[in-house]
Amino acid sequence: MWVAIGRPEWIRRSRPAVTSELPTTLRARLALGAATAREDLVEAGSFLALGAAFAAALHVLVPQDWYRNLAGNMLPAGVVMVALAIVLALCSEADAFVTASTSALPLMPRIVFLVVGPAVDVELMTMQAGTDGRGFVARFAPLALLVTVVCGTAAGTAILGWR
Repeated sequence: MWVAIGRPEWIRRSRPAVTSELPTTLRARLALGAATAREDLVEAGSFLALGAAFAAALHVLVPQDWYRNLAGNMLPAGVVMVALAIVLALCSEADAFVTASTSALPLMPRIVFLVVGPAVDVELMTMQAGTDGRGFVARFAPLALLVTVVCGTAAGTAILGWR
């Protein structure tokens, strides 16, 4: 759609001029730091709002009985959280909102959700299919999923024990 109707002059992003030298004065370094922080805040802000919206939707749309049923079952809770991480395709900053909203679930599946989300999701698989082909995704996504689930579970077990 952007290719059909978009115009370059509609994009207004102020970026500090790229130079081969870093600013030497304190004032210039502070200005560069402030500009970078503003840009990061604007870029991440939309994802944070989206994550908060998903978290709120989980509280409103998912019956509390489902949370209670999953709370005592580590494996089903883990499967649900992994599936949620793959489908939501949020950025890692927004994943924290979703994790916090599922506080009724055990900690281990929530940690696995935080590890799987940035590594394997629908958006990444689509981008990888576009650049590297479907064959790559068919091989890479299951491997990345296995590695992230194992690493998330290992990290959670090392930190929390099995709970």
